[in-house]
Amino acid sequence: MKTGGLTPDAFDKLLRWLDPDREKAGEKYERIRLRLIAIFSCRGCHNADYLADETINVVITKIDWLLENYEGDPALYFYGVSKKIYLVYLKTKPLPELPPLPDKSEIEQQCACLDRCVEQELTPAERDLIFRYHEKEKGEKIRIRKQIARELEISLNALRIRVYHLHSRLRPCIEQCLRHLLAH
Repeated sequence: MKTGGLTPDAFDKLLRWLDPDREKAGEKYERIRLRLIAIFSCRGCHNADYLADETINVVITKIDWLLENYEGDPALYFYGVSKKIYLVYLKTKPLPELPPLPDKSEIEQQCACLDRCVEQELTPAERDLIFRYHEKEKGEKIRIRKQIARELEISLNALRIRVYHLHSRLRPCIEQCLRHLLAH
């Protein structure tokens, strides 16, 4: 554990706060630390051990107050502090590099293949359905999808499945079209 000013007295107080029995307190400490590491790892933090230790260090700085005032499971306090540590981590971690933008001709080729396949593979009613399903943004999109489901007298889930099957029919055509364009 990173100590950063941690004194034996403060660590003893922490163990006493976790459990009056020092052996049980040590076991609780290890369980909490491992759980903190797991939490940070699951959130994609590459330095989960360090962040778990930082969480423990923050809790130790509050140990006198905790001994006097905190009621409840100490592990929950650690997990609350870990959320704040994670938020700080998110602000300071470097952003991943964005992939390069596709060139305009590549986008135009993809759109041409999509248009060709929609015309070839779907009936006029299916084309209308797929275009309506994908139009608009956010709340308006949800409203339109509910309206389509009502018109077709099917559930929203059945609508999603129907659109999934239309996508499945389009996918091989689009992939073949793109392969053909790349070959030439």
